[in-house]
Amino acid sequence: MRTLSRRSLIVMSLTFIGAPSSRAQAPERRPHGWEFVGLPALNFDSDEGVGYGALLEIYNYGSIGVQPYRYTIQPTVFLTTKGRRDVVVFFDAPSLLPFGLRLDAFVGREEQIATPYYGIGNETRFEEALENPPDAYFYRYGRTRVRVLANVQHKFTNLPARVLFGGGFARVKTDATPFDSGTTLLATQLGATMAPRGTLAYVRTGLVWDTRNREIAPSHGTYGDILLQRVDEALGSSSSYTRVTGAVRKYWPLTSRLVFAQRLLAQQTSGDVPLYDLATIQTSYKQQEGLGGTNTVRGLPKNRFVGKGIEVLNTELRWRFRDFRLLRKDAYLTLSGFYDVGRVWTESIRLTEIASDLHDGYGGGIRLGLGPSFAVAVDAGRSSEWNGTQIYIGLGYPF
Repeated sequence: MRTLSRRSLIVMSLTFIGAPSSRAQAPERRPHGWEFVGLPALNFDSDEGVGYGALLEIYNYGSIGVQPYRYTIQPTVFLTTKGRRDVVVFFDAPSLLPFGLRLDAFVGREEQIATPYYGIGNETRFEEALENPPDAYFYRYGRTRVRVLANVQHKFTNLPARVLFGGGFARVKTDATPFDSGTTLLATQLGATMAPRGTLAYVRTGLVWDTRNREIAPSHGTYGDILLQRVDEALGSSSSYTRVTGAVRKYWPLTSRLVFAQRLLAQQTSGDVPLYDLATIQTSYKQQEGLGGTNTVRGLPKNRFVGKGIEVLNTELRWRFRDFRLLRKDAYLTLSGFYDVGRVWTESIRLTEIASDLHDGYGGGIRLGLGPSFAVAVDAGRSSEWNGTQIYIGLGYPF
């Protein structure tokens, strides 16, 4: 089982330094022109180990301080001690194009030499003894993918709604025995069959509803989306399947500094879904994976449970307890407590089972916000189904 490391405790202790402030939240200054945030990409994730590399986030707000920004460019080179090797660029332009169009795009090569895999279904078992040498990567497999994708959103009449159209292409290969050490669960299941590899080509559409007062750390409003994705051999894909995702995120201001936030998500995939795309959760912004890990049920290992059907409910209380100036920017500290639940179905979601056999995780975290768009995150989660504490150090909010 994974346990809390001394290094993680040191990072968390340093982050919590600072006396709480009871002052009312100060009005935020709107940045103008360009903003550059360049940092060493140093983090720790219980699923991926110690991460290192470099990231650069470039924001353009225009001469009038457009919110959240006119566009952002985010190149990242990121590696971890558990075999992740990513070189990617993300682009998002809420206010660059005419006619109310919003464009986001992603291109990159992502290599995970040891991606978690515990089997398919809601009741897969974990036996720690199976990870003993020479099979230290028994619950892992290798995955390398090159992805290109883009989405365009257009404002829908005078309502706070946008229609979305997008498409993407990915070439994926897998390795059933990463590092050529011993055997793995996937190798055992495949037998003499080759590890899966192939091409994904898809189009998608959807509807987005957004009444948040701001996109980064909102204090009130609703953000929901309904998305339909079609991966098809006619587009050049190795297989054909359909993914339908619905999510709603709600933010209630309890006081000027205290926000109650929830997300409810359900997704159903039907057809011939390859193993390497089974854990994917689509959103209208950035792709996620689950069930388990920093974006779904914190406290469970990444992708602890996977299936064609998935539901997730996240509940979080966020307290922005201190505002100050740092590096000539408005900064803030936010504490949070969370409780996450969810489950998967091997094939189809059954409405009679949505409240049964749920997997849970609970814990807390802290965010250091720097300016209106950048936030460093530390979350610590536990689960009744997993020994030890899962630590996640990264950027932003899970929803």
